[in-house]
Amino acid sequence: MVLILILCLLAVIFVVLNTNNVAINFGLFNVKVPLIIILVIMIIIGVLIGWFCGSNGHNQDKNN
Repeated sequence: MVLILILCLLAVIFVVLNTNNVAINFGLFNVKVPLIIILVIMIIIGVLIGWFCGSNGHNQDKNN
């Protein structure tokens, strides 16, 4: 639990320190967005993927 809290704190510090605009290329068009938004979205996606993958394994253990 402590390790998770430390990682969350490091992620928040990293996100807050990176607020410059970046260009994202979607193939047909470019979008300039603050890096903080991209980092927050990627962290949320990572947490969701980890949660879904982790809960899938727990559900299989309960059925056996």
